[in-house]
Amino acid sequence: MAQPSDPADLLADELWAYLRRTEPHFALRAGDPVTRLPRGTQEEASEAAALGRRLLAELDPVSDVDTSTAAVVRELAGQLASSDEDYWWSFPVAPYQSYTWTMAGQQVFRPFIFATGDDARRYLSLAGDFTHAVKAVRTKLAGQAERGIELPRPALPGFLATVRAHRGAAPEFLRPAESRLTALDAAARGALVDGVDRFIDDELLPAFDAVLAYLDGPGAQGAVEGIGLGQYPGGAEAYRRLVRQYATYPIEPADVHELGLAQVEQLTEQLAEIRREVGFDGDETAYRARLEADPRFHAPDPEHVAATYRRHIAAIEPLLDQWFRVRPRAPFGVQRLDPELEAGMTFGYYEPPIATNPVGRYRFNGSGLADRAQISAAALIFHELVPGHHFHLARQAEDATLHPLQAQGTAESFGAYSEGWAEYAASLGFEMGLYTDPWDRYGACLHQRFVAQRLVVDTGLNLLGWSEDKARAYMASMTMESPTQVASEILRYSTDLPAQALSYRLGSEKFWQLRRAAERALGERFDVREFHEAVLGHGALPLIAVERNVDAYLNH
Repeated sequence: MAQPSDPADLLADELWAYLRRTEPHFALRAGDPVTRLPRGTQEEASEAAALGRRLLAELDPVSDVDTSTAAVVRELAGQLASSDEDYWWSFPVAPYQSYTWTMAGQQVFRPFIFATGDDARRYLSLAGDFTHAVKAVRTKLAGQAERGIELPRPALPGFLATVRAHRGAAPEFLRPAESRLTALDAAARGALVDGVDRFIDDELLPAFDAVLAYLDGPGAQGAVEGIGLGQYPGGAEAYRRLVRQYATYPIEPADVHELGLAQVEQLTEQLAEIRREVGFDGDETAYRARLEADPRFHAPDPEHVAATYRRHIAAIEPLLDQWFRVRPRAPFGVQRLDPELEAGMTFGYYEPPIATNPVGRYRFNGSGLADRAQISAAALIFHELVPGHHFHLARQAEDATLHPLQAQGTAESFGAYSEGWAEYAASLGFEMGLYTDPWDRYGACLHQRFVAQRLVVDTGLNLLGWSEDKARAYMASMTMESPTQVASEILRYSTDLPAQALSYRLGSEKFWQLRRAAERALGERFDVREFHEAVLGHGALPLIAVERNVDAYLNH
């Protein structure tokens, strides 16, 4: 934990208590019982904003204190402070925005342990919160329309599919199996079963149906044809705020766009060099056709996808100690996503270990394999698992020297650190000798260009007025993704998580800038393991604070 002399400690304590109280995944990471679920209301957003503004005001007297704890509090409080403004700029029915419902099922309801009648009553209270969260969606969508933030018509089919999937999944995970209730007496068991049934039949399913009716009715009638935040009143300023929030250092969207164009051009030339290396005389389109005909390009079933990931993990494991002085204790692995959730997610996500599920896993998308490229599998698993997200998130959670706010509460908020580290980690495969096969090296460069093109497309869609067709044409020319995946990614950038996809390349660029500076400053004394300690050992931070820590490492 941070030193008691740090005056930001008390503010960090308060902020961490708030996060544990209001967000179930933080409570679970801290080992607390989950007592409430977020309801997704404007009132909650206003409460968060008020807290953030007060913490920022109280932090002012210690604003010159150069500590990681102060940097974390300042950044998180700043993000909270704009919660009431940001509330209206996300569509709660989008695939990633509605992920909180999935997490409630996976992390709260399914593993819930019933030992006493109090547990049964708490479970019913949580079911009530979940139901209110679904009800709040209809209210929020109408409130957005009143403010001129109408639903984007191209995203409507995905929104409807997402809500229908959650409608089908929620009753299943909310109804506990009889075998889980054996510790309860008959009265508590009966009250629980009857209460859950009433919630589902009388409130939850009607709430889902009301959302679907809105999407099919008023929402569809008022929908706009375009996508991206820039088309709405105040949307351009909201996007600029999101870019700064995800980057965690000052940068303008126009500069992000230009950086993306330059990096896409550089990576396109690297891909051409690899084609020349293997003796291919044709252009990229022709080489893509050759790769698509290669049997390694597609997996016949989800188990083959998992086996490919495990093969690359086995290749990197013996090398890790040469690049890292500290490794996380938690084990790791791969597992397929729940199939009902795969339609709205292009790839998958890393699921960090928690007390009830102590293995860090990459949950991969096992659907649509005929159109899902496997050429970048190595880079993807190095990003998602080792030495990417798992080496950061699991290790950070295990580090008792960090303030709990930093150890447990920063990964989602500091996207440029979390995703930037994972991208940087994947790129280590070049110097580790893991991309010696030209096929894997081509896939790694394709992966890097995929991430770099996000800088171009995300800013183009949300600020520069790009149409869906323009974004689709550009992305199709710069990736090997299928038309279905391209469409999914474009909607992710423009209607689900605007600016979030910028975190990957912006963060990795910052890590490489810092590493190159360290190599120049230290020369032969440079030790990559010590550099990795300098950037990982302090936990997730705003990148401006990471830069400060690297400067301290160079000058110690």
